[in-house]
Amino acid sequence: MLFDGRIISGITVFVAVARAGSYLRAADQLGLSRSGVGKAISRLEERTGMRLFDRNARALKLTDQGRTFLEEATPLLESLGRIATPSTPASIKGRLRVSADGAFGPYLVIPMLPEFLEQHPQVKVDVVVRDRVDNLLLEGFDVAVRFGEPDPREVSKHLLCQSRVITCASQAYLEQMGAPTSPDDFVQHHRCIRMIDDTTGKPHPWNFLNAAGQHRTIIPDCGLTLNDAPSLVAAALSDYGIVRLLDVVAADLLRSGRLVEVLPDWNHRRWPGYLFTRADLQPSLAVEAFKKFTIARLSQQGAS
Repeated sequence: MLFDGRIISGITVFVAVARAGSYLRAADQLGLSRSGVGKAISRLEERTGMRLFDRNARALKLTDQGRTFLEEATPLLESLGRIATPSTPASIKGRLRVSADGAFGPYLVIPMLPEFLEQHPQVKVDVVVRDRVDNLLLEGFDVAVRFGEPDPREVSKHLLCQSRVITCASQAYLEQMGAPTSPDDFVQHHRCIRMIDDTTGKPHPWNFLNAAGQHRTIIPDCGLTLNDAPSLVAAALSDYGIVRLLDVVAADLLRSGRLVEVLPDWNHRRWPGYLFTRADLQPSLAVEAFKKFTIARLSQQGAS
């Protein structure tokens, strides 16, 4: 006997809600109304005899039954999708919500998107750039790409690149204040521009590494702290002080001479960049396509 098609339809809506974290975002992805999504979930709960979500004014969370049902239903639904959908890039459909930090977003991800969208014309991408570490589950993101080592709970991660941390300043600043000769010079003799650590709310310490493997950690008494890479660049170009930037951010500025690298012997530290997806869900075809494309492009650029 054929399986009830209404059940399959309800499961499709259920998986979309679980991935998006809200009825509204799932409705947008599915082309349905919010009330239509709510009714589909209610009918599915009635047919299965399970309570799938805990609903309150602040959040929509899976129940234990819902989590088990999601784990069992998602692979089956994905298999049906693969059978019914051609695997060519042009045939893949979906809307991706991508979270990126202020370095990865503007300097690596966004420049690649025109080519990705040209190859996948039925995929739509929403990119949110901010340095705050997002909760993929609660905030409805499909993918996050960012530098550093965020809390790995509930996410799968893939190393994309290792970016060198470069200490630099404008030529005008160096002519006024002189170039540092060692990391210790930053403690008292220079104006420094530092990045806020979103997790601690405090500026990141400056960790230096030389070719011999020696480490130095400096905590400059900085007059200016900022929360994203474009702001760090703007402050450095305004001749305020010395800044530390990832090479993907600094490369063009160094080539043009707008910024000058200082202490090159101590600029061997590398900062990892990762692509994160939710660990509790089977990735959609659109997510897998974005992941495959991003890995390939960064590899071609020599960034990984």
